[in-house]
Amino acid sequence: MADNCEFFESKYDAARARAGRRIEEVALGQSVGLNGYTTVVEAETLCEHLDLETTATLLDVGSGQGWPGSHISRMAGCRLVSVDVPWNALQMAKTQPGTVAVRARGGSLPFCGDSFDAIVHADVFC
Repeated sequence: MADNCEFFESKYDAARARAGRRIEEVALGQSVGLNGYTTVVEAETLCEHLDLETTATLLDVGSGQGWPGSHISRMAGCRLVSVDVPWNALQMAKTQPGTVAVRARGGSLPFCGDSFDAIVHADVFC
């Protein structure tokens, strides 16, 4: 697991090139700081299906830098808890308003069973 952590830490440390942002704009319609494969339309569809209240708390497992959980929580106006292993990615995720970042593995989450109103885990291999 240590090798995997190092790989993901280095992935998020790499600076995003201007060309990468342009590709994201062309492929997805906007630059959102993508670190996965969920499109803007897919994130908005998730938000519609979740139908979250503003008082809700959303858990994003394997959040990376926060996409798409941050987009969903902004659209719904709810709180977000971002969970992942690479701390530097979580540092970026927690810059989003209303977001709490927790370093944990998806298989051993440090929460009670009824802590969240919804959970997303887009682009996560379990």
